[in-house]
Amino acid sequence: MTGLQYDKAATEQLEAIYKTPDVAGQRARTIALLAPEPGEAILDIGSGPGFLCTEIAEKVGATGKVRGIDISPVMVRRSTERNPERWISFAVGDATKLEEADASYDAVVSIQVAEYVPDIAKFCREALRVLKPGGRALIMATDWDAIAWYSRDPGRMQRVMSAFAPHCADSALPRTLGKRLKETGFTVGRVTPYPIFNTAWNDDSYSCRVINFIASYVRRQKTVPEAELDAWAAEQVELGKSGDYYFLSTRVFFEAVKPQ
Repeated sequence: MTGLQYDKAATEQLEAIYKTPDVAGQRARTIALLAPEPGEAILDIGSGPGFLCTEIAEKVGATGKVRGIDISPVMVRRSTERNPERWISFAVGDATKLEEADASYDAVVSIQVAEYVPDIAKFCREALRVLKPGGRALIMATDWDAIAWYSRDPGRMQRVMSAFAPHCADSALPRTLGKRLKETGFTVGRVTPYPIFNTAWNDDSYSCRVINFIASYVRRQKTVPEAELDAWAAEQVELGKSGDYYFLSTRVFFEAVKPQ
């Protein structure tokens, strides 16, 4: 079995990660790049817990429209419950088969989702299809293969991260995403990296929160012995205490436009 499954426990883990200052900063950068305007219709593909949709909705206002699509019914239900405003809606959907009308959105945003989609060409085509001519897309993906995470046992770190790699369809997607978008028909503009960098142990940091998320996934796969997985997680706590903690994850924003 590969890929993430968002039951209640996994959903709560993910929401805790999305609430960290690191990811809140990423959302702020997303809003700055997307630049939502009052009255715009914006689609979030893979809206997860809906936090980004909430912030976009504040920008487009009641004359606008924000729609969040996610494959997880648990995510959609929780997002709907916390966003009662009439101009925000959420639905269960497949990123490669969107149930949205052609040319119906001013902008499409998708953050840390494309790398989980097995057919990236269909993902790109659907994003292009639902955009109005001249509409813009902001797609961000993580290069999971490029994470720099210090361990005194690099072999064990490699085994854990290799066991985690199947959680997404393409763990190095940013390296080819620009080409994929262009092949679909997008005009690709700025491509900018966004780092999440932690050099101290902080219970509310992205990397500290993601340890449990990774461990839970790998534990379910049974591809790393329990004792080794526990030792991997415990070492990170010890590195934090000794002042040797280091984590760097690079995500990449792709800004693209649908030609007129």
